[in-house]
Amino acid sequence: MEQVFPGIDDRVEPPHKMAVLVDILHEEGIAPEEALAGSGIDAQQVHAPEVRVSARQLLAVCGNALRLSKDPGIALKAGKRIHITHFGLYGYALLSSATPRDAIDFAIKYRPLAAPLIGLRFEEAAGAAVWEFSDVLSLGVDSELFRFVLEFQLGTQLSLHGDILGQSVTPVEIRTVYPAPPHASVYEEILGCPARFGQARNELRFSREWLEQRLTFANPITAALVRETCDQLLTQLKTSSGLAGKVFGMLMAQPGRFPDVETVAGQLHMTSRTLRRKLQAQDTSYQTILTEVRKQLAMDYLRKTRMSTEDIAASLGFSDAANFRHAFKKWSGKTPSEFRAGA
Repeated sequence: MEQVFPGIDDRVEPPHKMAVLVDILHEEGIAPEEALAGSGIDAQQVHAPEVRVSARQLLAVCGNALRLSKDPGIALKAGKRIHITHFGLYGYALLSSATPRDAIDFAIKYRPLAAPLIGLRFEEAAGAAVWEFSDVLSLGVDSELFRFVLEFQLGTQLSLHGDILGQSVTPVEIRTVYPAPPHASVYEEILGCPARFGQARNELRFSREWLEQRLTFANPITAALVRETCDQLLTQLKTSSGLAGKVFGMLMAQPGRFPDVETVAGQLHMTSRTLRRKLQAQDTSYQTILTEVRKQLAMDYLRKTRMSTEDIAASLGFSDAANFRHAFKKWSGKTPSEFRAGA
């Protein structure tokens, strides 16, 4: 399954990964201000749950850690400090998945909600359960920054496996494309398995047996409810980042006078066919974005104004109030009057 990532400057993730790096650097005597230099985030914001950071900002802190730390295993150790609770609803859904394979499917589909720095794919091959990692941000697979990011991910991946299974799990092997770094021995010391360097792919390999284990916190009802919310969050993410975000902004700027796809394409200096193709590559469409705009505007009107249902319907381009009520019920599970009463 192709993954759709937020743009490198889209601020979509709480700063928990950044905070872990700041904390572990502080243990070495490195001030938070040094750890956060160039990120645009200060020492107070890095622990504030309402703050959102971009991949570029997190990469700045990764680069600082790479430069400032005297511990060659810092990225692996920092990754192992990341736990399922850091990921909010995304983590809760993983934790409540019915089976390991359900958790894997969810992890892949909804991973953009975790604002990843690295590509992730899973396969079962020759008795092994294999995670493959790729350089989606074009950092350069031989660069020190990519190595740092991969090490951070390897530690995180191992920590999350333990959280989901309710017990520690040891990989069979690690493989990396880059050659053995000076601290190669640290991989086995921290992750507990052999590492092979200069390989064809970046992989973390487990025994396939763990796929058959029962999950300690499995709860199908909870999983279904949380996944429904994650579906909504994923739709919002897809319509707020990259080209989709530009289209979303253009439509929000003209409520009641939504331009058609040809007009939007022209304003973006491309053909409507090109716009559709690029939005499809981002796993969305003009119609999906328009629907999300209408939904958000409808909820704002119902919360913040005394506009009648008929006036809201007309302002959002519906042919009549009945069609608007039907659409709103589908979006929110409530009628407009029920939603307004509870707002």
